[in-house]
Amino acid sequence: MKRICAVILAAGSSRRLGFSKLTLRIDGESVIRRSVKPFLREDIERVIVVTGYDCWKVERELMGFKVDLVHNPHHGDGMSTSVRAAVPFLGNADAILFHLGDKPFIEPEQISAMLDKHRREGARIIVPVCDGRKGHPVLIDADIVRDEVGALEGDKGLREVIEKRKGDVVFIQGDEGSLFDIDTLREVDYLRERGYRVEEGER
Repeated sequence: MKRICAVILAAGSSRRLGFSKLTLRIDGESVIRRSVKPFLREDIERVIVVTGYDCWKVERELMGFKVDLVHNPHHGDGMSTSVRAAVPFLGNADAILFHLGDKPFIEPEQISAMLDKHRREGARIIVPVCDGRKGHPVLIDADIVRDEVGALEGDKGLREVIEKRKGDVVFIQGDEGSLFDIDTLREVDYLRERGYRVEEGER
């Protein structure tokens, strides 16, 4: 049985939004809880959440969830530092699902399709695509992550790995949830227009 870990990158400062997007509540549940919850399943051995800015808020939101919290003190230097912070905690994982903490609409079926593709076909990198755009989560063979992590810099991170390893990439059908994230008030307004109750989390 393949050992799968999930790494949720949740260290950003929400600069463009002006308040913590990870504690923003959608129909009463925070964005970070919605983003993490689909990965809490039996076929994923471990879920690692990398925190940074306002780490205590994220940690508080995830109380009661079976996750490992890893703090990245260098989060201001880009997403690649969060990937590097997670690597020492991957243990003997065979593959890692990387996801972003501000993507709260991932469906369990999306994760199942990616894991099935990896297990049946041995795909080393799997990227969901919707409307011609690449989304998340991204599955990457653990050996590739360990080989490439030392070269990651700034905010490019996983994109650099995927670009470098084009021959290993398999694309899979994604959905709107694999693309939608919360960066600005425009996304907040969009959710309200769709009928969601959206409220700023506790400060």
